[in-house]
Amino acid sequence: WVLYSALALLIWGLWAFLPKMALRCLEPKTAFMFEVLGGAITGLFAFLILRPQLGGAEIREVIPALLTGMMGYLGLLCFMYAIREGKMCIVAPLTALYPVVTLVLAMIFLREKINIVQFAGIILALVSVVLISYE
Repeated sequence: WVLYSALALLIWGLWAFLPKMALRCLEPKTAFMFEVLGGAITGLFAFLILRPQLGGAEIREVIPALLTGMMGYLGLLCFMYAIREGKMCIVAPLTALYPVVTLVLAMIFLREKINIVQFAGIILALVSVVLISYE
C-alpha cells in the first residue's frame, strides 16, 4: 500500500500542477474539456486492462461510483477557475483540505468516530493551510 500511496501522491501532485500550465494558453472551459477527454482515455485503458465485472450490479450500488466521477470533474472545473484567478500556492493547499470534509461526512453518515489525536491532526491541517497561504 505504501507504493500505491506514493504513486498517488506524485500523480495528484502533477494533477494539481498541470492545469496551471494548461491555463497559460487555454480558457478554463477548454482546458477542462481536454482533461475530461484525458480522463475518458484513461478510463478506457483501465477498462481494457482491469476487465471489471459489470454484470449483476444494482443501480443503488453503482450510483455512489457515478457520483464520485461527477464530483471529481465538478471539483476539477472549480479548481481550474480558482487557479486562473488565484495563486497556485494558495489555491492548492486550500483545496487539499478536502479530507476534512470527507472526515466530517464519515462522522455524520457512517457514524465513524475520531480520537483526540486525529482531531488535533484536523486542526493542524487547517493551521498549515493558513501558514502556507500567508503572504
